[in-house]
Amino acid sequence: MATFDLKSFSSALNETNKVQSGVDFTGKSLKLNTEKDAKDIVAAISACPDLYYLTLTGNTLGVAAAEAIARALESHPELKVARWSDMFTGRMKTEIPPALKALGDGMIAAGARLKVLDLSDNAFGPIGVEGLAKLLQSEVCSELEELRLNNNGLGITGARLLAKALSSRPPRLRVFIAGRNRLENDGATALALVFQKMGSLEEVAMPQNGIYHVGISALSEAFKQNPQLSCLNLNDNTIGPKGAEAVAKALPRLKNLKAINFGDCLLKSKGARTLAKAFKDNSTLLECLDLSHNEIGRAACKELVDAITMLPDSGERLARVVLAGNSLGNAASKKGMKAQLGTAGELTDDEGESGDEDDDDDDDEGTESEEESDGESQDEENTEDSATEDAQHSVNISFNTMATSNNITLDTSGMDEVKNDVERFLKEPMLQNLERLGSNPVDVIEAHIESTQDTEELLTQYVNATLSVAGLSLNSDKAGDAAQLLFARTIAAANKRAASWPLTEKLLRGLALIKSEEKSPIRWHLPGCYAALARALPQHFPPALRSTLRFFIHAKLASLPAELRDSLQQHPVLLQD
Repeated sequence: MATFDLKSFSSALNETNKVQSGVDFTGKSLKLNTEKDAKDIVAAISACPDLYYLTLTGNTLGVAAAEAIARALESHPELKVARWSDMFTGRMKTEIPPALKALGDGMIAAGARLKVLDLSDNAFGPIGVEGLAKLLQSEVCSELEELRLNNNGLGITGARLLAKALSSRPPRLRVFIAGRNRLENDGATALALVFQKMGSLEEVAMPQNGIYHVGISALSEAFKQNPQLSCLNLNDNTIGPKGAEAVAKALPRLKNLKAINFGDCLLKSKGARTLAKAFKDNSTLLECLDLSHNEIGRAACKELVDAITMLPDSGERLARVVLAGNSLGNAASKKGMKAQLGTAGELTDDEGESGDEDDDDDDDEGTESEEESDGESQDEENTEDSATEDAQHSVNISFNTMATSNNITLDTSGMDEVKNDVERFLKEPMLQNLERLGSNPVDVIEAHIESTQDTEELLTQYVNATLSVAGLSLNSDKAGDAAQLLFARTIAAANKRAASWPLTEKLLRGLALIKSEEKSPIRWHLPGCYAALARALPQHFPPALRSTLRFFIHAKLASLPAELRDSLQQHPVLLQD
């Protein structure tokens, strides 16, 4: 008979109720090269009696500064959370491994037991993993619950090194995040072997990694050994019909799965039907499902909707179902799906309407048969695997630039009915819609946005509104002046909420400088946005944000379409001080 350990129970209860304290230098934009540069952080660490967390996000550390911080950490075995994302901007790759190793050695010397390690947005590549290996293999990570390595440029080699480091002592991770790393099939397969040993995963997010059905199948096998998995994000990989089959086979073991994001995964109708059948057969209790932009036909979309609304509690349980960007059929078809999904359904950005109610997606099935044939060569798959995000992104930018510069009217059928003039403008950012907002459009837009409670969504709305107005600046002085006010208020809103780095990411996405995980289209005119940005940059932007934008603009300049590149070169302030 098991005994009840009152002492352990009391200790756990005290840990839960204890107020978390620590040191947070988020977004200070400190350039820490020497031990002297790091003295403020060292002093704060030394003065903290209970260092539960240390957050250094948005600063940049050299080796000497990292060593000084590491020495301060040696006195803090209680450290549980290390949030060190975006911490090596402007550093040479050779500086990063010794800096990471020094920080790890400090925690090892202290005997710390981390629960959370976040090193996202540090482009250290495979060489950075070498600096992490000792830490990941140590007792410090033996109780690790969250490992966040989003946007680190790991590649296949980095993924293999990471898998090797984790496999010697697999932690009982609950959360694993590794989006935008070009892991591809081999990297995903290497990590899948480690996931099988963990058995504890609750959330896995690996979007934009160039993973095809081979890697998806390996991951699906691993997920079977993680029955507590509740959130799975494989957005913008190529799952395809074969990958969908592998996922479907894993579903009977995943009774806790609540959220799936397979947007932009080329499922097609065949893959969608496979998932629909699996959802139905296993009575999967989904709350959120994103299958947007997957080239799914009307009939298959209907099967999906039927499957996830089959159970009587679906109306209360479903919070978000995104099928935007698929062929949903005619207005009656979309209306019927919307009625089934209720407020959870997001069916806008439709790729087209079909008047044929008996459409069986024959063209789609023919394409799938060719793609999924057993004769598919490995060389063909590797060719697709190696397509770069930059090349794909340039195509998106070119289309956006052409569409806006030539005044092409885009099809907006299927859009939800707008609730007010601000929403109308944001959906169709044209001068006539801006003029509907009256003589003071900035205040009207801000009043609409400030009703949003969630910080992430609020910043998204600020950035989208600002760029929508800025895009009109080449054709309207009024729009240009309004854009300047909106830039200033957007930055003020981020500063007020201590969210400068989330703002940076949203601006980079809105300006098409990094690829977005979301599939909402860029509706604003990018040349106009950059013209307005050139005017706003020296007046309203803090130094760190200026530097970051210039870095990305300069890095992307050569790959941008000629029209946009010529536009940028007319504004040298966007490229250098």
